[in-house]
Amino acid sequence: MNIATVVSAVISSLAPSVFDQNGLQEPGAHVSAVEYHYGMEIDVKKVLQRTDTSDKTGMVPVTLVYEDSEGEVHKIRFLEWGASPANPTNIA
Repeated sequence: MNIATVVSAVISSLAPSVFDQNGLQEPGAHVSAVEYHYGMEIDVKKVLQRTDTSDKTGMVPVTLVYEDSEGEVHKIRFLEWGASPANPTNIA
């Protein structure tokens, strides 16, 4: 058995425990969402997760999980117009 095989076996055996320790949680799972209101100031340094609205029509709720400039994670909810056409089957 060569050294590459041994190293590969050791890494493979340790990988599940690493993933289990992280819990594979979604970003912001431990944070309560705040409803956005007009004029509310938010400090977004990095977006961690956002609701996909590409297949939605009309006004849809969106949840944004982000990190601020202090490194704290926040979750905010707001309404957004979905990106999908209103009736894609009737496109002329």
